[in-house]
Amino acid sequence: MEKLKVGICGYGGLGRVHVGSMMGMEDVEIVAVCDNNPKKLESKEVKINIETNGPVFDIRNCRTYLDFRKMLKKEKLDAVVTALPTNIHAEYAVMAMKEGLHVFSEKPMALKVRECDKMIKARDDNKVQLQIGQCLRFWPEYEILKKAAEEKTYGPLKALTMIRIGGYSAWAEWFNDGKISGGAILDLHLHDVDWVQHALGLPKALVASGLKGITGEVDDVTAIWQYEDCIVSIRGSWMYQTFSMSFQAFFENAAMDFGIHPDTALRVKVKGEKEFRKVDLPTKENGYYRELKYFFDSIKGKEKNTVCTAESTKKSVELVMLENKSIEKRKWMKIVT
Repeated sequence: MEKLKVGICGYGGLGRVHVGSMMGMEDVEIVAVCDNNPKKLESKEVKINIETNGPVFDIRNCRTYLDFRKMLKKEKLDAVVTALPTNIHAEYAVMAMKEGLHVFSEKPMALKVRECDKMIKARDDNKVQLQIGQCLRFWPEYEILKKAAEEKTYGPLKALTMIRIGGYSAWAEWFNDGKISGGAILDLHLHDVDWVQHALGLPKALVASGLKGITGEVDDVTAIWQYEDCIVSIRGSWMYQTFSMSFQAFFENAAMDFGIHPDTALRVKVKGEKEFRKVDLPTKENGYYRELKYFFDSIKGKEKNTVCTAESTKKSVELVMLENKSIEKRKWMKIVT
């Protein structure tokens, strides 16, 4: 089996999560790792098991770089996986695509919509694959919710509440600088914004209210999206003390929830039933693994990327910008299609 040769750029938290995912893939070989912090490339214990039950990663088996341009010049790569500060997502993705490399870039797609456009143009000009790490599109619990809404398994979806809350970053200071991260509204809240527009399409209108925090940008946000026959509320914050993600779906004939304490499993209660029952998941693989597998299968021609196109992830950035505008103007914003 011919393996795809992959380089990693950004060896912090998510970079290591992605390495852990790739270690479970037989058709992928990590040949180079780049980070501008030399301490992150030091392996005190040599072998690092990164949030996976699969094989361990031994950094001695690949070359390490402090300079991304040097890595691109010296290595013969098929693709790069980047997990970088948001303000340089576009710059590094475009740099790699101009070298003819396929790119998986972490979310959000970019800090500005015009930067998203530059990424899409580089993809088209160089005829490569570009996928953004919107992992909820591949998260099993959220896939089941999407399918239930599309197929009206429990009747029409009437209302949906999505919550994603956590504290300010203590592991990477750049998250707490809104000029780099965009604040919680773009870095954290974007996850649910992206999933809702992916699963339900564009709303008719939206309104949002938010608070600026230590990032200088909106770090606490509540948004209401109005559809023809459904209303969605999306709550996001970095002003909480611990991380939690959840949803509650109100169907005509059932209720479905996930991440609700004390039982965080995916559960459903159909009208007439006395209690919630747990829903079996079709896979034990999480969204991080599945999004990367999809990306590599797209490179190999096994899949045509219809689940996470760059155009659709650009739309998510646009929707966050529209929410920011709603917060500033304190008014409902109509969606023009």
